[in-house]
Amino acid sequence: MASFTGKSGKCSNFGNCSLADARTTVDVPNGQDFVCTECGKPLLLMDAGPQAGGNSKALAVGALLLVLLLAAGGIGWSLMKKAPASEPAPPVAVEQPQAPPKVEPAAQPPVSGNCSEADERVGLCRRPAQ
Repeated sequence: MASFTGKSGKCSNFGNCSLADARTTVDVPNGQDFVCTECGKPLLLMDAGPQAGGNSKALAVGALLLVLLLAAGGIGWSLMKKAPASEPAPPVAVEQPQAPPKVEPAAQPPVSGNCSEADERVGLCRRPAQ
């Protein structure tokens, strides 16, 4: 089996060439003009690299964007989770003014024997020692 030693290209004469409309790759052997075999227009040179993997640059950029998007979402979620919820302020303790304690005078019965009837009724008078 002989190996192909030519160039590959695609026709860009869309609307006027069925090979261009079908995006068909045209193989041109060495020594022949690099033109479309159907319409005769110049072909666009195709890269000689592997074509089975699709556009690997676009896939790499897409994967990188996906990773960055996931990382940004994870960071945002963790920051939102750690943020303290708005807590109500603790109540402020306000001291109520207190009335001074009532100081009752010491209940001392009068020293003298002059005691009123009211004082005697409440027990403020001394009884003479007997």
